Amino acid sequence: MFSKEKLGIYKVPTTPTDAMSSSLLSLFQKKNIISFYNFLDKFDKTNPSTFGKLDPNTNTMQDYFKKFGLDENSADFLGHAVAMYRDDAYLTRPAIETFERLQLFVDSMGKYGDSPFLYPIYGLGGLPESFSRLCAIHGGTYMLNTKVDEILVENGKCVGIRSGEETAKAPMVICDPSYVAGMNKTKVVGKVVRAICLLDKPIPNTKDVPSI
Repeated sequence: MFSKEKLGIYKVPTTPTDAMSSSLLSLFQKKNIISFYNFLDKFDKTNPSTFGKLDPNTNTMQDYFKKFGLDENSADFLGHAVAMYRDDAYLTRPAIETFERLQLFVDSMGKYGDSPFLYPIYGLGGLPESFSRLCAIHGGTYMLNTKVDEILVENGKCVGIRSGEETAKAPMVICDPSYVAGMNKTKVVGKVVRAICLLDKPIPNTKDVPSI
């Protein structure tokens, strides 16, 4: 069960300025989290001289939280509200994985308004547009309004799809379970519970920020 801080009900201190103004951090923790943000701002995974005394490829995120003196509340902010991990497994993983997520979030702040997210600024149409752009950048082909007639299977492994008389091969097929109904190719490995809250007024103590 996430605490309300983990769920982002209050404005998350995602920059040194946010950290200084946050009512959720003690004065001592504000100093520590600003120190961590400054370290993250200079961190370059291709330049070992920016690693400090620890190695993010082998040391865990928990090691870095301890190094910077960040308590559980500050770690929750960074791990769940900024890096967007759904559980605490990242704490024992190499820190480089979390650093990349944190840098992406912080670098995205202020790019398009006050929120780091493009969605839902331009509506649902932004989702297929972003997928098609990434697909084109990586040399893929994006087909709209194309019916999938069959999932192709060879030696027990999905190898592509068939649409009419045309086939598309790929080393991996990612699809909604409904596409393989009756093929006995799916199993439930976990569930995610999400909630959408419709509010009639701004959330207190957030200074009416557009993303929380």
